[in-house]
Amino acid sequence: MSALLAAPAAAQGPGGGADPRIAPAVRPLPINLRADATVITYDENTGERIVIREGSNIVECQPENEASGFTRCYNKALAPRNDMAAKLRAEGKSGEEVQAAIAAAVAAGDIPEPPTGTMTYRLYNRDDRIRYLWVMRVPGATSESIGISTESQRNNALAGKGFPWLMAEGTPAAHVMMPINNTLYSNKTTEQKIAEAVLPLPADLQADATVFTYDPDSGERITLRQGSNQVECTPPDPATEQTMCYNRRGAAGRDISAKMRAEGRSGQEVQAAMAAARERGEVPAPQFGEMMYFLRHNDRQIKLLWVMVTPGATPESIGVSTESQRNNALAGEGRPWLMRPGTPGAHIMIPINNTPLSSGYTPE
Repeated sequence: MSALLAAPAAAQGPGGGADPRIAPAVRPLPINLRADATVITYDENTGERIVIREGSNIVECQPENEASGFTRCYNKALAPRNDMAAKLRAEGKSGEEVQAAIAAAVAAGDIPEPPTGTMTYRLYNRDDRIRYLWVMRVPGATSESIGISTESQRNNALAGKGFPWLMAEGTPAAHVMMPINNTLYSNKTTEQKIAEAVLPLPADLQADATVFTYDPDSGERITLRQGSNQVECTPPDPATEQTMCYNRRGAAGRDISAKMRAEGRSGQEVQAAMAAARERGEVPAPQFGEMMYFLRHNDRQIKLLWVMVTPGATPESIGVSTESQRNNALAGEGRPWLMRPGTPGAHIMIPINNTPLSSGYTPE
């Protein structure tokens, strides 16, 4: 059921819609630069540049590199050196060889030296490094010349409390590291993750809810807090821009799904495995009235949404309209409505209006 409520892709794909690589690729940027940023990738065999979307502003972005876990955006002044690096890597050159070749090309005037202040924006998909980082290039700068400390803030940044600091001071590679704290994409402490995970719930369920996540490499469940009531929650997910809570009856199915996704299985394979597990009695089917709770971290979706599972329900059997309230809900005026009537996946969408977390909320 939760797959039905995943964040829609904002980009257009081969069938004429939005290319799903664009929206995640521009996430490292400040919001006002995202819509007009160029998005590119490189052919892994030749290093040739492939333009996914031609933009009109000063930055370009690359989708997440699956091997490194990084999503990067940067000033277009860096594009010539990135183009050269991609071709050299495709030829099998080492990192040292690539850097030496770029330095020689700059010295020869074959590619331009980027100006001081050039920015790079980076997201990372694990907790072992700074997740959300902006970097400013300041060749030759020292702590005295620009007034920034050289004391590393890495550990503070991993705890969501990092300040800017200067690296490689006094060299051509000098740069200012700027950890971006307290956003959907930033590093969080366990306490922060727990506090944010339970926000979709009604207040009386928050204190005793289980909070968990999954190891991205193995799919193993990691319990951040063991609760005692009927619900469990996951911390905000930067990939889907959602925070989700569920009835604990479905935990076995979620665990199976997480392990299969970690193995690289397709959505169809996961769904088939879930269906087979239900037939064997290993995963219980959703009960009528079972609840899910969603908090969305974007303006495209209903922000605070509760969902009641009603297998087989129709407007006639339960008296709920099928007329979508999405637009009304985005304006803070939505009412419940029934989706997928008469099917095993029937469910009632319940927008929660007029709270600080709701769509269209305006403080009085």
